[in-house]
Amino acid sequence: MLSWKKDWKAPSSQAARHLHLSTSAISRRIDSLEQRLDVRLLHRSTRLVALTAEGSQYLSEILPALDSLAMAGDRLVEGRQLIRGDIRAVFPVNYGRLYIAPHLAEFLRRHPHVRLEAIFDDSFNDISGESLDLAIRIGQLEDSRLVARRIATDSRVLVASTGYLDRYGLPAHPTDLLHHNCLHYTRFRSPQRWRFQRGEENLSIAVDGNLRADYGLALTNGRLCEVLNEWSLPEIGVYAVTPSREVPARVKALVDFLAESLPDA
Repeated sequence: MLSWKKDWKAPSSQAARHLHLSTSAISRRIDSLEQRLDVRLLHRSTRLVALTAEGSQYLSEILPALDSLAMAGDRLVEGRQLIRGDIRAVFPVNYGRLYIAPHLAEFLRRHPHVRLEAIFDDSFNDISGESLDLAIRIGQLEDSRLVARRIATDSRVLVASTGYLDRYGLPAHPTDLLHHNCLHYTRFRSPQRWRFQRGEENLSIAVDGNLRADYGLALTNGRLCEVLNEWSLPEIGVYAVTPSREVPARVKALVDFLAESLPDA
């Protein structure tokens, strides 16, 4: 905040330094104001700049407005420091239920002035069009207009139901999957190719099957067991996606909290 009375009585060079302007710029602005008001506001000499009687009257009348402007700026700064306001965030259904939802109460405990609307949806929502502040997405990101921050890693394993393995046998090698009924989660937009790695060996298998679903739990029936466990599947990223880099402090606080809380395994 400026000390207005001292600024107006200070030499123009001192005022210029305080306001980060040149002395000539200060003089031009004062001249323009005096011309507009048709009154002399300052007595000028080579050593001092002082208010005239009209200048003192003008300053006393505008000080309340100047103070109000300064206080409004201070309140904005305080508002950025105090985490408050509404957040609309969308989370993947299963991942959100298992790993995000259990932590939301703690986030709101830390930030009691935040109101969070948590939407659990596996669709790739139009963040800007649906007025969303944040989306948590897993896997490949396609919309380059959005800003993404990787906040966790999700490991994957290959599983099959024990009933299926009893009927069709256990695959011994990834290429055996070409002859198996492989399920497809349609929210992953990439082609249905499963990638495997073992040491220096890398394989990409174009699998197929007779059930496709956009809901993960619909693809996991019965008791499951891991298969081909000597092969690893690529890890996939968990991303916090926002409409732009300039996000409110409350949204940044939620992203930081999730990056701290989510498992990275």
